[in-house]
Amino acid sequence: MGFLIEKYNCWTKNPQNGENLFFAGFILYIFWDIMRTTMFPHSGAVFNICLAFAVVILVTKIFLFDVYTPRLFIGVVGMFLLSIIVLLRSGYFWPFLWVLMMVSAKDIPFRKILKIYLLMNISIMGLAFIASLSGVIENLAYTNEDWDNLRYSFGCVYTTDFAAHVFFMLLTAFYLYQDKLKWYHYAGTCGAAGLIYYFCFAKLDTICILLMVLFFGGYHILQWQSSKERVIVPRIEKRSQKVFIFKRTKAYLRWKGIWMKVALFSMPVLAILMYFLSVSYQQDNEFLENINETITGRLALGKTGLDDYGISLFGQDVPMVGFGGSTTLEEEYFFIDSSYLNILLRYGILFLIMVFIIYGTICYKHKEDTVLMLAVTLLAISCFIDHHMMEEAYNPLTYALFAKTGEILGKSDKCSLKSYFQN
Repeated sequence: MGFLIEKYNCWTKNPQNGENLFFAGFILYIFWDIMRTTMFPHSGAVFNICLAFAVVILVTKIFLFDVYTPRLFIGVVGMFLLSIIVLLRSGYFWPFLWVLMMVSAKDIPFRKILKIYLLMNISIMGLAFIASLSGVIENLAYTNEDWDNLRYSFGCVYTTDFAAHVFFMLLTAFYLYQDKLKWYHYAGTCGAAGLIYYFCFAKLDTICILLMVLFFGGYHILQWQSSKERVIVPRIEKRSQKVFIFKRTKAYLRWKGIWMKVALFSMPVLAILMYFLSVSYQQDNEFLENINETITGRLALGKTGLDDYGISLFGQDVPMVGFGGSTTLEEEYFFIDSSYLNILLRYGILFLIMVFIIYGTICYKHKEDTVLMLAVTLLAISCFIDHHMMEEAYNPLTYALFAKTGEILGKSDKCSLKSYFQN
């Protein structure tokens, strides 16, 4: 018995074992979660079994390897309690699983999580894309009254799901490899946006991909300019003191501060905007009707959801019927696409506030990581229309709350910042 206890203590003291446990549960769940967004045949029973194993593995990792301060422990317990209350009130298990995945990522390298997420998405989506074009699985094609061409899903359950996968994969790649991006990467990304628009008619994801090019490209230019900063060393009477004047570096640092604030407030501001636009929507209001048509009826659907179900503290069952997996719809369409309204109606106002606090904490904790601030801002814009904020198959940014992460700085950044703060 003593030998077993000693072996157990040695095993739990090695943090690499905790990391291995996390990735075992992470890969097991994410693999099937991504598969469920494709037309590949999959068993619901197998998914549930894998999900149960993943939950056990992640819970084991938390209990055996994670250490919390009293303040952090209270916060984690509060998150779990709220997700359990939502589960009991609404019947939705996904908020609890979302919290579990996020908390279990404590002390796991954020970049490693993103790399594995990206590799799995590229592999599965690449296979789905090829299989759909070769006829192995169905390539669903939809018609749209605003678009003359067919809209293709390329192996996914719906066209916008394929476009969302492309957007989040590009966003993850831009975050991971920002220092290595060249002009042809930006040009290729613009080309991908054009193809997404032409073949999928996914307007939101097209706009988000182009904004990604604009945001990251602008940041890249400022980064490059700061690296070319001229240093002026005037003589000051008899003193030998050096005076460094960094105009571009100061502008660069101000720009970084601006993005932190934008990322911090983007989600609550856009959520409030979507709520008031939806609750105020009337068909005879020309301004709101134009907005509603531009975002394909989402204001009208949001208005219906708010009128029929109202807002609750801890969520409620809100049955939704959307497109996906078939080109025909057997029931009347009703789906709230906006992540903010979707979470508000299904999981309650307290859970939505918790989501804002989580991303606010991420922004404050990693405020020097401007690349992450750009990614969070783009996520906030995407979630204004799309419902993928809490879907691990799409959005991997939530892991930044507990995972180990640091600012991504190029050599020019480090040099400029060091000179600026020293002088």
